[in-house]
Amino acid sequence: MACLVVLFPLHFFFHFLYYTDVGSLTFVMASYLACSKHRYKVSALLAGWAVLFRQTNAVWVCFIIGMLVLKRCLKTKSDKPIPEALPQQLMFATERAWHLKWVLLVDLWALILVPLVFAAFVMWNGGIVLGDKAAHTPVKHLMQPLYFVLFTAIALAPFHFSPARLREALIGLQQALHRQPLQTSVKLLSITAILGLLVNKFTMVHPYLVADNRHYTFYIWKDIFARSPAARYALIPLYAYSGWSIWNSVMVQQSKLCALLMTLCTIVTLVPAWLIEFRYFTIPFAMVVLHMPPASASQLRLIIAAYALTNAATVYIFLLRPFRWPDHSIARFIW
Repeated sequence: MACLVVLFPLHFFFHFLYYTDVGSLTFVMASYLACSKHRYKVSALLAGWAVLFRQTNAVWVCFIIGMLVLKRCLKTKSDKPIPEALPQQLMFATERAWHLKWVLLVDLWALILVPLVFAAFVMWNGGIVLGDKAAHTPVKHLMQPLYFVLFTAIALAPFHFSPARLREALIGLQQALHRQPLQTSVKLLSITAILGLLVNKFTMVHPYLVADNRHYTFYIWKDIFARSPAARYALIPLYAYSGWSIWNSVMVQQSKLCALLMTLCTIVTLVPAWLIEFRYFTIPFAMVVLHMPPASASQLRLIIAAYALTNAATVYIFLLRPFRWPDHSIARFIW
């Protein structure tokens, strides 16, 4: 799985370019590792560097803190069993966190300072953006999480679209329709309506997306999403399936609260982004891989082979297949 993350094309390609993505992911993961090893001050130092690489990493520092708190609260010895239902699980964790508040504060004060200092900076700066504020205005781009789940499912296709996985989804749906036909039908219609509303009202096109033909997203948007309005709605079943598959894969090894925390942090980091940029998916993708059960050996071989071929192709195209813009300057294809 570590090899999978290292060879992940969005991560691998930018090893060779002057971008913040590799350093951003490295310091977030190093901070998470240090925290899991109870090196909390080291974790805080690494988290600070992660935020310096990319401002939205403050959200992932909160995720690291939240995961530690949840795992302690949900594993602390207690006479009460841990509830299965999400609301009761939240109440249980809140109660345990209150009882452990001083222990948690002593351990995590340095880590907690990182998002607090960042929040103070945002107030002083008048926003999160350091560069071109006009081009990076925060928006409510509610389609971003849907793009992310579809992208992640495709990037892990041998796992999420395996015959066994598809059969599990189909059997589960058939059983639900058999047990509770009305309730299940209402749920399916509601999910479809909500996703349709998101596609209709929150499909956003950043000027950079349709102006910069160096990026693969330019061609994906032009040839799929912009070709016909119907193409956007045709992806609704894939959005729904991808979200279900990712959620359930994470739930195999994590509590519902941990899965919910990861979902919320992903939403908070992606929704304000106006531009559709696959690089923004790198850290959420790595978190999904880190918290899901390992794929089978055959699935891993397929994924890693696909990544290696994709990396070879994109590096080859970047180096040896440049093109000229109308002003005769040379441009190169990148993610």
